[in-house]
Amino acid sequence: MNQNKNTKAIFFLRHNNDIDHITPVIYKWVNTKNIPTDVYIMTRREILQDYRIQFLKQQKNIRIIYLNDLFKTISKPYIFNYIYFKYSTQLDGMFYKYCFLRKIARKTINKMAKKIFQGMENGVVVFDWTTIFFVREMVQKAKDKGFKTISLPHGEWPYFNYLMQINDFNYDFLDSYEPSKIFDYVVVPNKSCAFIYEKHIKKDRLKILGSPRYCDEWTKTIGKIIPKYENPKGDEKLKIVFFLRNIGYPIFWEEVVRSIKLILQFPNVYLIVKHHPRNTKARKITKKLIGFYPEIKNKIGKNLEFIYGEEHSGALVRWSDLIIDVGTSAAWEAVKLRKPVLMPEYLHANYSKIAHYIKSSELRCRDELYSWIEKFAENKNLQLYGNDERERFIKETINVPDKYVLERYTEFLEKCLYD
Repeated sequence: MNQNKNTKAIFFLRHNNDIDHITPVIYKWVNTKNIPTDVYIMTRREILQDYRIQFLKQQKNIRIIYLNDLFKTISKPYIFNYIYFKYSTQLDGMFYKYCFLRKIARKTINKMAKKIFQGMENGVVVFDWTTIFFVREMVQKAKDKGFKTISLPHGEWPYFNYLMQINDFNYDFLDSYEPSKIFDYVVVPNKSCAFIYEKHIKKDRLKILGSPRYCDEWTKTIGKIIPKYENPKGDEKLKIVFFLRNIGYPIFWEEVVRSIKLILQFPNVYLIVKHHPRNTKARKITKKLIGFYPEIKNKIGKNLEFIYGEEHSGALVRWSDLIIDVGTSAAWEAVKLRKPVLMPEYLHANYSKIAHYIKSSELRCRDELYSWIEKFAENKNLQLYGNDERERFIKETINVPDKYVLERYTEFLEKCLYD
């Protein structure tokens, strides 16, 4: 395979989810392929200090670039770029509706593409699953130069069902994935994620390669670099982490509060309630929760704590004795680490994958939650599920079709470069 010295791989990381799920691929790529790699950070500047981004900086043959810094050098007024990237998802439709906005945006993106692709004769350009205006325009610029464009996973499909958003009443939502056909290839971790694209993408352009974030190799790697979470208030107690979804999902919030209240009546429990990191309304939800049951407020700082984006979910999983989850993939890491996971299905309108595969994890009523908390409070080392259920879950959702997930991703990307 002849490698051109002007070959490059370019990754765009848009937010925390991308960093979670695409960083493992970048790490494996730069450590196995001798190809210059640029990673453009599109989110908040403080993300540059994220431990995973700092970890990538230590690898060879890689540059980490903050996209807004590039914008400052190519476009005036800079305020347009700030507004565009801060509100790009919300304003996406406006860029198609109003010609003057499209003209300004395309001019800026064209200048940026020239800088990013300068000197490149061969390349692969990687985004996540998004198809916002910026991505569509940049993908077209890459294709104009003959570069392959790839969409990599920025998450999992945590439920066994598909109508999972709060206002999903039929399968029309699948039409929103139609723009994904702009990419040469769309990569998904498993068959569940493939479902949402099958209507729009030819079979040979849709690749199922396994889960980068939760595969064996990355679980071991991130375990060595993740900042350790410490909280002495949980010492000598049953340490529970309760992962919530954001307000866009059909969560029964009042019953969530009742479940929290139920847990807190056990004196030897320390409970952390962790909001989804992309949930911009998380603090409003917390205020609502506390308002619904004022006595919960008195528990904060004693045996209850609310955490937003300041602590990584993986660190909390490692700190915990027990995980409770309403349908986030953060609980998948707990399963990988053989931590007990309870899925209170009565708290939402969906059907969690873990509950489907690991029957003993499924909670169908408040009584079952009470029973398990009582048991774990007496013995935090209690075994919740057997190995057969766990292995089937991992095989069908994470190690698809086998545990060599990161190798599969990097070989695929290299193939895209030279086909």
